[in-house]
Amino acid sequence: MPITLEEVNQIVGQESEEAPGGYTDRDSLLYAVAVGMGRDPLDAKELEYVCETVGSRVLPTASTVITRTKKPGGGGGLGAVMAKMNFALMLHGEQRLQIHQVIPAAAETLVSNKTTGVYDKGEGRGALVTSETLVKLSDGSPLFTLGSTLFFRGDGGFGGKADGAPVPHVLPEREPDAVCEMPGRVDQAMVYALCGDRNPLHRDPEFAKKAGFDVPILHGLCSYGIACHAVVKTMLDYDQTQMTGFDVRFSSPVFPGETQVVEMWKDDKVISFRVRLKERNVVSINNGKCTIR
Repeated sequence: MPITLEEVNQIVGQESEEAPGGYTDRDSLLYAVAVGMGRDPLDAKELEYVCETVGSRVLPTASTVITRTKKPGGGGGLGAVMAKMNFALMLHGEQRLQIHQVIPAAAETLVSNKTTGVYDKGEGRGALVTSETLVKLSDGSPLFTLGSTLFFRGDGGFGGKADGAPVPHVLPEREPDAVCEMPGRVDQAMVYALCGDRNPLHRDPEFAKKAGFDVPILHGLCSYGIACHAVVKTMLDYDQTQMTGFDVRFSSPVFPGETQVVEMWKDDKVISFRVRLKERNVVSINNGKCTIR
């Protein structure tokens, strides 16, 4: 049964109750390894992210895997509506991050979710669902806010508004100020899955074939973390505390083992970036925007 405009209007802006959550340094350390840090075990700057006796730095995009709660906190009413949507035709379109304070290696947290918009692109053109997750420390101080856009290709035409979704960041037209090649590993999806996303699309060849791929594809949020790794390494000299935001638009699937070439431009407090796959010359992440202090 398709979604209705009345159902959509009831959930937009609705926020869930805060639910207690938390994570340990095992989560932040594993995440850093999963997105490629520590491959040179003698790299002192990367060791600060992957070895607790050297440092306790946390890559900001680890925020995508440390939001779990100790009990269900609800989804701001979104769950019942999304249960009626076609997940087989769903794509992760965009990911956004606002950092309110430096993310610690381990913490007790409070987590709440809110649906910020549902946009109707029309019959046969799909629908966009935007949401936010606010994570606070246990003392109530905001830690970070995650935002995402999901594109449901089979759920347009319910009569909702078409405009108002986040506008993608425009990249500079000049040549990049810096380029960083991030070699992939063929087993990278296996490691990243241990961070929490066990979708078989990324590991099970038969499942991937049913979804239309010859082989499993890499998690989009793993590529998101790899891009952050490249920006922190190349533009911030591994000082993640300078970062205040990290937004992307996903453009094309990545296969494990592919080399992700991150092209970067710096203008005042904004680092623009995109990711191109070296082996296929395909842009996999576009309209990237990293804000710094």
